[in-house]
Amino acid sequence: MKALDKLRSSFESDPRIQQARDWYHAQTPRDQLIVRGVAILLTLSLAFLILVLPLIQQNTQLSTTLNAKMSFYNTMADNAGRFAQGRGASAAASNTPLLALVSQQARKSGVTLTRYEQDGDSLRVWVDGAAFDEAITWMEELGRQFGVRATQVNIDRIGDAGRVNIRATFSK
Repeated sequence: MKALDKLRSSFESDPRIQQARDWYHAQTPRDQLIVRGVAILLTLSLAFLILVLPLIQQNTQLSTTLNAKMSFYNTMADNAGRFAQGRGASAAASNTPLLALVSQQARKSGVTLTRYEQDGDSLRVWVDGAAFDEAITWMEELGRQFGVRATQVNIDRIGDAGRVNIRATFSK
C-alpha cells in the first residue's frame, strides 16, 4: 500500500496533473460528461488495441496456417492411394512368376495349397480346411503388396468352426 500512496501523492503534487484537474472542474457539467465519455471511449479503444486486436490477428494467422496444412494433408491423402497402387503395380510387374509368388505368400501366411493349376496368365488355386481369417489375410496381402488380384473366389464353410475350403483364380 505504501507504493500506491506514494504514487497517489506524486500525482497530486505534479503541476501538470493539477492543471488538468483544474481545467476539468472549470468545465460545465455537460462538458465534463463529454470529457468522461471520450476518456471511456479512449480507454476501451486502447484496451481493444492492446488485448483483443492481437488475438484477432493471431486467430487469422492460425486459420491461414490451418487451411494450408489441411490442404497439404488432403493432397497427401489423395496421393497416398496413388503411391500404394504404384508400389503394388511395380511389385506385380516384377519377374517373379505368379505360381511362385502365390505359393510363397501362402506358406508365409500359414495357408496350405491343396492343388494349383496354371491357366495362361492366371492361376487356379484350391485350399482345403484353411482358417478363414488366415486365408482372407493371405489374399488381401497378395493384392496389397504384389498387385495380384483374385478374379474369382468360391468359399465353402466346412464342419470345423472357422475352417473353409477355397477355390480362387489369381491374376496379375
